[in-house]
Amino acid sequence: MRIRNRMIAALIGSAIVITAAVAPVDPAVATTAGNSGAGSKKPRIIVMQDGEVDDMDSFIRLLYYSNEFNIAGVVYTSSKYHWAGDGAQVAPYRWTGTKWVSSYLDKYATVYPNLRKHADGYPSPERLRSVYKVGNVENVGEMAKVTAGSELIRKAILDDDSSPLYLLAWGGNNTAARALKSIQEQYQGTARWSAIQQKVNKKVVIYNILNQDDTLSGYIKPNWPNIKIIDNQSQFWSFAYLWTRQVPAANQPYLRAPFMEQSLLTGKGSLLAEYRTYRDGKPTPGDDENTRWQPDANTDYAVHDFISEGDSPSFLYLLDFNGLRSSENPTFGGWGGRFAPSASGWIDTSDVNPTTGNADRAYPQTRWVADLQNDFAARASWGVSARYSGANHNPRAAVAEGTDLRRKPGAKVVLHGRGTDPDGGALSYRWWQYTDADSYAGAITLTGANSRDASFTVPADAKPGDAIHLILEVSDGGAPPLKHYQRVVVTVG
Repeated sequence: MRIRNRMIAALIGSAIVITAAVAPVDPAVATTAGNSGAGSKKPRIIVMQDGEVDDMDSFIRLLYYSNEFNIAGVVYTSSKYHWAGDGAQVAPYRWTGTKWVSSYLDKYATVYPNLRKHADGYPSPERLRSVYKVGNVENVGEMAKVTAGSELIRKAILDDDSSPLYLLAWGGNNTAARALKSIQEQYQGTARWSAIQQKVNKKVVIYNILNQDDTLSGYIKPNWPNIKIIDNQSQFWSFAYLWTRQVPAANQPYLRAPFMEQSLLTGKGSLLAEYRTYRDGKPTPGDDENTRWQPDANTDYAVHDFISEGDSPSFLYLLDFNGLRSSENPTFGGWGGRFAPSASGWIDTSDVNPTTGNADRAYPQTRWVADLQNDFAARASWGVSARYSGANHNPRAAVAEGTDLRRKPGAKVVLHGRGTDPDGGALSYRWWQYTDADSYAGAITLTGANSRDASFTVPADAKPGDAIHLILEVSDGGAPPLKHYQRVVVTVG
């Protein structure tokens, strides 16, 4: 049993009490925390990936953040870009095989002991191996066959855990469609069908990256029209192969070779040694069409420039440990982008890019690039740091008044921010209005934007029900520099 010192900021009424705590970490608890099913406060996710290079890189990042999730499944699917073939009539296309997932989990096992010294709740490699299943992979959109992957999804949908089940579609939705089809075939026409429909509609949330087969539109939406869908059709490109066109120049250094080499690629262990970048000389077996690895190709990019994590926004959206509360409402926005209501749920939308002054479809994602890259760099260091003191850790932010307030037009709102740093470093503070997330159509005058405490007056033209979003950023001075946020939503009443 290991002992670590932590700084815990506890909100008691309207006062912040800061105490030093000595907390024992039980290895058995740390191994299984967040993965016990019912009652878990961690987002419960099933990853559905198709084995593309960016899926591989997204999977590596996910493993470093796996303590923040209840990972109920890692399911291999096909897509219009990758399929395995059936050994007879259907030939494989850009098929990267199924063994790389197991190989990555073996390499996760080498950093797992160190990761646990820096944060609780990392799932054991054995547990992750137990939920890795191959789904419908023979052809694009194939959903006729019941597979190990579809059965894992079906059982998770029907189990007794009432928490939301997020199906993260990094590839096609065909294996999820097969799972839902199996449920429909079992219960439609029975006395339980209505209750099953209600359960599925309440529980399942699909975070869809592009449309990588036709099963979402061809089967899921027509047969399960009330399943909630968060549809990322374009924002993901800003963290994928097209990032040079969409990420603002000020944030591009965090995706260029010097940052990647220093922060993620050099001396960070065997798992990150698998991380793919442009022109890095690491081919993807089976995917000969993808030539981005060739040192003499794609000369617009330096060797080791970021290549793509187009699927990471699906779980970055759920990372509420940072305080942005993005999973509470897709319109809030956070590390996984921001969304507007649509006929089937939500679809990616625009923020105003301050560099251009124009609505920018990518900016809800690209505005966070520096923060999320620094955060990943810190976790990369966790994996090779055998001592807690050997790496940087996130500060913690809190607001004495709370994070959901109700105020009348003309009322003065005073906010007292506080921060603590588990590493004992100095902290800086910044407040800003997230106008794109507001339902109030205007800007407030914020006093004390660069101090712990801030205030503003609710505008006289604000209408009942209007919401004003204030973000408090608490930053440390570590290497890399890390942040924690608090989102305060002031509703006009």
